[in-house]
Amino acid sequence: MTFVLASVALTVLLMLASASDIRARRVPNLLNAVVVSGGLLFQVLSPRAGDGWSSALAGLAVGFGIWFPMYLFRLVGAGDVKLFAAAAVWIGPRDAVAAAVVTACAGAVLGAGWMLQRRGLAASAVAITQLFRAPSMLQLPPLERLDTMPYAVPVSVGILTLWFWPFLSKI
Repeated sequence: MTFVLASVALTVLLMLASASDIRARRVPNLLNAVVVSGGLLFQVLSPRAGDGWSSALAGLAVGFGIWFPMYLFRLVGAGDVKLFAAAAVWIGPRDAVAAAVVTACAGAVLGAGWMLQRRGLAASAVAITQLFRAPSMLQLPPLERLDTMPYAVPVSVGILTLWFWPFLSKI
């Protein structure tokens, strides 16, 4: 029963974060705090082996450590980093690494679709070509907040994928 309630809670929290990011391009700190608190509660009360305070805090540290460099390169926002780290509390450090890979893949697919929809095929092809020719372009100039892709969506995909299929971290 604990897993079912936790699954509903995590799914709802990530849906709220995604909706907020889609609507306003931000994930509120209060929501991230609720995600962390819920994850800590789940980890402490969970009957799964290896769970507990150490797993929760290690998940937080791994989740933050993986995505913070992406924030430094302005590839994701601070709220996205905090959301991933907060949600990684629920799944622990090992699954957080696998979730980061799934999140990056989901982000690439959604980002390509976002770019095509916003810029069109020709401008997107030019932008990608320039990116491969000059990797220094990763240091992107500040953009209008609403021109950015809501990265809470791929974060949610990555976290929920590993939540429901944790065996993926063992592949």
